[in-house]
Amino acid sequence: MEIASYFDRLADFESEKATLSSQIVAYSDSLDVKEYDLAIMYVPENRWEATEQNDASQIFNQINRSIGNLYAHDSEPKILNLGIFKLGSEISDTEAGLSDVIQFLIRQKVVPIIIGGGRNLTYTAYKAFEKDEQIVNLTSIDNYLNLDESCDHNYVGRIIKEQPNFLFNYSNIGFQTYFVSPEELEIADELFFDAYRLGAVRGEVSSVEPVIRNAEIVACSLEVVKSSDFKSSINPQPNGLYAEEICQIMKYAGLAEKNKVVLISDLNLSKVYSSDIILIAEMIWCHIDGFYNRKSEIPTSKREGFLKYRVPLRNDEFQLIFYKSLFTDRWWMEVPVPPQFANKYRKHHLIPCSYDDYLIATRDDLPERWWKAYKKML
Repeated sequence: MEIASYFDRLADFESEKATLSSQIVAYSDSLDVKEYDLAIMYVPENRWEATEQNDASQIFNQINRSIGNLYAHDSEPKILNLGIFKLGSEISDTEAGLSDVIQFLIRQKVVPIIIGGGRNLTYTAYKAFEKDEQIVNLTSIDNYLNLDESCDHNYVGRIIKEQPNFLFNYSNIGFQTYFVSPEELEIADELFFDAYRLGAVRGEVSSVEPVIRNAEIVACSLEVVKSSDFKSSINPQPNGLYAEEICQIMKYAGLAEKNKVVLISDLNLSKVYSSDIILIAEMIWCHIDGFYNRKSEIPTSKREGFLKYRVPLRNDEFQLIFYKSLFTDRWWMEVPVPPQFANKYRKHHLIPCSYDDYLIATRDDLPERWWKAYKKML
């Protein structure tokens, strides 16, 4: 697939040696995509919002320059810069074209990093997996749950209505209760989705690492960052995550071996403050840094490097099995797959978890994470 025609090139700029700019290559169809690990693209699609469409090329060039000026450490990144995605005449045209590009990159084992556009672009990432009939986990870092049909940002509600459906799990990190209707929370509960309130995440960002680790798609709305730390989202919010917390989450996404697509959305393309441009660049840097520190860890009883724990429950009626990595201290737990769905869910029987889940099991109780995963397979 020749994808150069989908993009406009960004402006060239000079930067110091050893910075990321020396590791980021502007894409052309003469290049072999398979030789690269990551692909950065900019998408100015905001027509879901009641905002004026502006020429965003200057803003994207500034972000691109800020990323390029940062230094890589202990790695030699192989990154493509695809440029600015050309919008279709209709939103549906943008969705179809972008989904094709994402699908192509995933097939080449290249992780696309999409910057700009509305949070509804997450739907296009899901469609890329759907085309290959891949069961997918989606995690959003967002102050909304995105399930309410009456809202413009209801991409999750749109996904779950499609049949056949390939969404295994949806997790939200950072939702603010006053933005979410009781009906949305009820739907999330009925579908065994995971939703973590802002108050539960603030100051405890490490607690959501297993949620990020389990997601093929990580979608971050910049509205989740409080306006004192980021003023350039489409709808700046007085409450939210701190800048360093969102950077830590992006590092977790980079470290996550399952992660195949990253979206950073809801940037106000009419005006972006210089400090916010730097924060976006730092978020990308954190993902890149995490990516090049990934550890290929698939716990099984036959592989070295893991401790296996068997926890008897209910007077030894059955056991929960946990694995702990001796290298990273990360935890997983086994969830039995019903025989009739063994082929469909074979990649989902090992669920990333935390030490707290293990402790819950030792108290003769089922971790909620285990129970939700099991119920989704029935």
